[in-house]
Amino acid sequence: MSVMTTIDERVWGGRAEGVAGLERELARMRRSMGAHAKEQGVSVARASVLNLVVFATREIHARRAASTIDELATRHPSRAIVVVADRERAGKPPDLEMHYHLPTPDGTQQVSYEQILIRARGDADRRLVSAVIPLLLPDLPVFLWWTETPPLDAPSFAELLELADRLIVDSADFARPDSTLARLHAVARSGHGRYGLTDFNWTRITPWRELTSQFFDVPAWRPFLDGITGLRVGFAVDADGREIHPSQALLFIGWLASRLGWTARESLAPSEAGGLLFGMRRIDGTDIQVRVRPRFMAGLDEGDLSGLRIQAEHGGQHAEFVVKRAEHGGYATALVTMSGRGVAERIVPLGKPGVSDLLGEELTIARSDAIYEDALAALVALA
Repeated sequence: MSVMTTIDERVWGGRAEGVAGLERELARMRRSMGAHAKEQGVSVARASVLNLVVFATREIHARRAASTIDELATRHPSRAIVVVADRERAGKPPDLEMHYHLPTPDGTQQVSYEQILIRARGDADRRLVSAVIPLLLPDLPVFLWWTETPPLDAPSFAELLELADRLIVDSADFARPDSTLARLHAVARSGHGRYGLTDFNWTRITPWRELTSQFFDVPAWRPFLDGITGLRVGFAVDADGREIHPSQALLFIGWLASRLGWTARESLAPSEAGGLLFGMRRIDGTDIQVRVRPRFMAGLDEGDLSGLRIQAEHGGQHAEFVVKRAEHGGYATALVTMSGRGVAERIVPLGKPGVSDLLGEELTIARSDAIYEDALAALVALA
């Protein structure tokens, strides 16, 4: 199956013959834009603070990326190179097609940035890197945004990664998050001192990590953190239960395990309706039962966290620390019970950042997140 068999030039711009032809056309368009702007009495600033390389095999992902880049142009102007490749390429004649686009934002001062499409058909993997390298603007960082499950063993992926100062992924789109997240740990380790690794899904669960931390910031509840006996994490599925994306749930579990020194007692095992059931071990040797459960909730995307329940014991008391997401996901209820009696409850808002918000944050924070890498490390033994 291939994508974008014909290029929509209204979206991706005109076709260029080779890298040299593409650069000539971009230069011509910049001159034309500058002359037109001067006639209109406005200024045009050509600005690029980074190179952004996007890889996709689906048109919907490529167009979403192009739209996101356009939204971020004034804050993060870039030389954007969108690579769209056939999903099934092996054994087919290699072919690379290039298109150039110089979007023109509205306003009294226009920021000119550049967007390039490389359409790869057939077995063109070996030619991709040689096509991308001369298009990168020198002395600027390179961000590689992989829109689907990264092919961690593919030579073409490794070659593109060699160009990158930062790899951006979205584990919500991983076909097998349980295995891929664990394998990403090796990529994170190999990139120390070379590039950073970030995940949109890690940012999405930030409010959940903050809420959990806030439970145990209360001095009276802090001792229960060392006495956790069970953990349940829920995630959203579609009405038919066919789309199973537990990556947010796994990242949350990896985060909690890495912070508390838990180790895997057994590997992930399938449970009912696409869930997972497995055991971990506290630092004092006590076993913890962990359950990941799918749940349909209106208004949530597949894989969004829907709730969590932490069971703990201390000094003869049993406690539960619960976060329940509301339908449509705008807020959550945080609840604490002690020996079956509610002792605290509050309503907290939950943000839902869009792709442009997520990408904008990753382009702003030019560093790797060591806690994310620790969470991946905790998932290695569970895979």
